[in-house]
Amino acid sequence: FAPMAKYTRGTVKDFPGFDARADAEVLRKAMKGLGTDEEPILKILTGRSNAQRQEIAVAFKTLFGKDLVDDLKSELKGNLETLMVSLMRPARIYDAHALKHAIKGAGTDEKVLTEILASRTPSWGTEMGNK
Repeated sequence: FAPMAKYTRGTVKDFPGFDARADAEVLRKAMKGLGTDEEPILKILTGRSNAQRQEIAVAFKTLFGKDLVDDLKSELKGNLETLMVSLMRPARIYDAHALKHAIKGAGTDEKVLTEILASRTPSWGTEMGNK
């Protein structure tokens, strides 16, 4: 049998040849007009690192004067909307959001608490491109 695979955090690496402006333009085109072309949105946002997604959001605001997350919320629905909006959160903000929901209401999601609190280093935010 094969040995167990080694798992590492943060497997999405920087996209080679990254161009935030070009990505922002593709996203705008996918959401502009009647209907939404979900495929390019999914391809771009899942294929870029968190730091690159933050650059895309800035480029989107600069080019079009619109907030990318607001546009994603208005154009997408259901699980796809939840996923894309979550991907657009800076890593530290995503963790804070997950922790809040893990302890909110009746019961606590210990798996989420353990994953986040036991696996992050003091330099976590800077490692993920957050300043």
